[in-house]
Amino acid sequence: MSERYLERVLLGEERGAVSWVIRGIAWPFSLVYRAGLALFLAAYSLGVRRRHRLRVPVVSVGNLTFGGTGKTPAVEAVCGMLIEQGRKVVVLSRGHGGSATGPLVVSDGKSITATAAECGDEPVVLARALPGVGIVVARDRRASGDLACAQFEPDVVVLDDGLQYWQLHRDLDIVVVDALRPFGSGCVMPMGDLREPAGGLSRAGVVLLNNARSIDEKAGRALSDAICRLAPNAAILRCGRRPCRLTGPNGEPAQLDWLRGRRVVAFCGIGRPESFFDTLESLGADVRERLPFADHHSYTQADIALVESRRESLGAEAVVTTEKDRARLGPVVSTVEGPDPELVEGRIKSLYVLGVELEIEERSRLAELLARVVDGARQAADARKTAD
Repeated sequence: MSERYLERVLLGEERGAVSWVIRGIAWPFSLVYRAGLALFLAAYSLGVRRRHRLRVPVVSVGNLTFGGTGKTPAVEAVCGMLIEQGRKVVVLSRGHGGSATGPLVVSDGKSITATAAECGDEPVVLARALPGVGIVVARDRRASGDLACAQFEPDVVVLDDGLQYWQLHRDLDIVVVDALRPFGSGCVMPMGDLREPAGGLSRAGVVLLNNARSIDEKAGRALSDAICRLAPNAAILRCGRRPCRLTGPNGEPAQLDWLRGRRVVAFCGIGRPESFFDTLESLGADVRERLPFADHHSYTQADIALVESRRESLGAEAVVTTEKDRARLGPVVSTVEGPDPELVEGRIKSLYVLGVELEIEERSRLAELLARVVDGARQAADARKTAD
């Protein structure tokens, strides 16, 4: 049974008899998970356990489901707004898919010193997209937060994938919700793709409604009403992913128009691979074959050989993948800027990489809210120091 098939079962995309058997087996484990989660949260609500507080404001970006909501572009957008306000930013990441356990500095803002195999693909993508921003990964983000504050002395910490990391105090929770699948399969892991029940959205101060333009007005109103009931104090902002850059085989920038009319083979291992393939077609690419892999898939030589053989047999002019997949194809670059000389382009001929950004409709409103929260948290921290 393939990894991709199990992923489709988790997402609720498979409806066959086998998939229902798998869900039935997973159902009691979901009940155990929900009960354990409730007890864990109760310990914090009752004051038995206390959240660790960093000495600088913390803004979290997260989601309710596994993969595909646009969380990484949202982290990039939030960091960009904070940088525009003149703030020094550090990102803390879990480093999903990486081997590192203790705090590991992925980037000091000038050079990248870890591979995707060590830290996961998302920190590498963020390090490349955010020169000047420190990136630190660890399973224990209390420890990585303390390290980041001591080493980089930031004005604000952005917690990547932080909605379910209850151990660390946050001053603002930003939650990315996919309008096409707002609550995923509707089932909590391992039976489904929800990390926690939908009620967890109540902690959100901001909800970024991604792919909002992909649903009609009536469905949009119904979804906004549902989110308002779950998160009555949250600002709801519409947004959408937009292709913004294309990188050529030697790391050189290329125009997005280059894809128009080109015969390409596309592959990726992300949360919602179809969204990437559809984006390529929207740019005018003639996608001869779609090759989806499981989310955060670690590519092997056999995978690379498969992609290249499909390019040759179909007479495709190029192979296109995502920035996250690029990070998992070979060693990271030695500096934030510049091409990666050891990337798999040497084994996949004519490899292009498509980058996306999050386009937020009320960007100025989010920027103002970020400024207000960060300034207020800073003032509160100064007041606590004075009181001590």
